[in-house]
Amino acid sequence: MSEDSVAIVVPDPHYTLFDTSRRDLPAAVVVNDSLLAFEHTDIFAWHLEVTLHAVDLADKGMPTPDESRLLFEIGDEIEKALVGYNALFLARSTWNGLRQLFFRVYDPDVADKALQEMLVQKQVRGWEFRMEHDPQWQQAGPFFQLFPSASGHDA
Repeated sequence: MSEDSVAIVVPDPHYTLFDTSRRDLPAAVVVNDSLLAFEHTDIFAWHLEVTLHAVDLADKGMPTPDESRLLFEIGDEIEKALVGYNALFLARSTWNGLRQLFFRVYDPDVADKALQEMLVQKQVRGWEFRMEHDPQWQQAGPFFQLFPSASGHDA
């Protein structure tokens, strides 16, 4: 390894599920809590949010079981196209007819190209994405604050 290279150890993902609410509607949030102690946040300075639109909804805007399975399939394909050396899975939120996937990205051009290629294909559910430079990981803050130790409240 040269003097200019850095070895980055990406932690194995570990997920925590939170059943919560937003604007008086139920929300299910899954967070990759292994990123709480991730040391190389500066390398993954871009925040990516992918929003899928659910069609078949049950009570209070949550997807039906069949719709949820379909959203998982779509989400898995998106994740497969992104995660690896270029992106880290941060969180997934299901709320009010939306499934949102959140990632931390190293190279935004690579992520943008992969997602644009997927969008030109026929989609069974509508989705879009937005990415912004977020070197301080401020966009990840709301997910990390779900953990009592991160928000200053001991359970």
